[in-house]
Amino acid sequence: MRRLLWPLGLVVAFGAGVAVGGVPRHGQVAAPDVERLEKQLSVLQARLRAKDSAAAHQSRVAAGAPMPAEPEDFEGRRRGRFNSATAADDFGARPRPERADRAPADSAPVSTSPGRVPAAAGAPPTVDAALERIYRYFDDAAGTRGASRVRELRQLTEDLKTMGPAGAEALKRVLTSATSADERRTAAQLLGELGGPGALPALQDVLEKDGDVLLRRAAASGLRRLQSPDSIPLLEGLMVNPSEDRFVRMSAASGLAQMGQVQGVAGLGQIFDEANADGRGREMAFRALNALNDDRAVPFMRRVLTSDAEPTYRLQAIKFLTAQGDRQSLAALQQVMQSPTEQPSIRDAARQAHVALGGG
Repeated sequence: MRRLLWPLGLVVAFGAGVAVGGVPRHGQVAAPDVERLEKQLSVLQARLRAKDSAAAHQSRVAAGAPMPAEPEDFEGRRRGRFNSATAADDFGARPRPERADRAPADSAPVSTSPGRVPAAAGAPPTVDAALERIYRYFDDAAGTRGASRVRELRQLTEDLKTMGPAGAEALKRVLTSATSADERRTAAQLLGELGGPGALPALQDVLEKDGDVLLRRAAASGLRRLQSPDSIPLLEGLMVNPSEDRFVRMSAASGLAQMGQVQGVAGLGQIFDEANADGRGREMAFRALNALNDDRAVPFMRRVLTSDAEPTYRLQAIKFLTAQGDRQSLAALQQVMQSPTEQPSIRDAARQAHVALGGG
């Protein structure tokens, strides 16, 4: 891998040098091109450093050499539990993430690479250190699945938050400069977790210009996590576009609903209806509405109660209406209770909810 990446790095470095110096016959190269090439080079260098660190670590293990100690504060974080950093697209109720732009300016960088020398105490985190941490994650998580990969991703997110703006900038570079689709998707989702200056334009650029539907879904998911009022017009446009991918629209609607926008609740209800033949899409739309846990979703749940939706959704709708104390649903509950063709489980749940709401 290293033999393949070094030539590419040299090409990018040459391009950056030409851009900086200019070519007299063709005029000066635009400054944005210089910046783009420099960012591509920084991503390549980070990937190489991560590979070298992993190789050095494996050599020490093979030789039986003692591993260098990690910083004490990082070891404490490794043992801790993290309840907000996840890139799992669950559309459920989640704590609002701490943003990179709110991180303390003196946050110390975190090292998970056994072969790296940790930065001096109190030193500001750097984008290069954050990039190397990201590529350590990609190397460590390669081939892992399920809970192990989720744990690694949570740890990465927590470490990047600790790095503050440097972590967010590193994610933007991976999103714009990485050649791997998987790396770009991960960066898009985590950028929504961290926020920070430039996160919204970076995600918007993907949604407006990129045709990779999986990357667009990841960018929409990141935009939903961003929870920025400035993103509302973009989310509205995505949600109402009938030709847009359904999961992109769902992220947009969920983001709007989480920010208190009534059109987001209506959009989720519409997606639930139209996704009747798409079990996963239907479930995710319902889960997003159920996770709102307030009276905005009550009209939708009343409709589900008396519909021909799957019994699981109707049972959850009954529980939701009961938890909200919605006495206006008493008549619908009584109708379900008295229906001779109704499922016994649904009738029993409706009867219990009717009593709980004071219907006798």
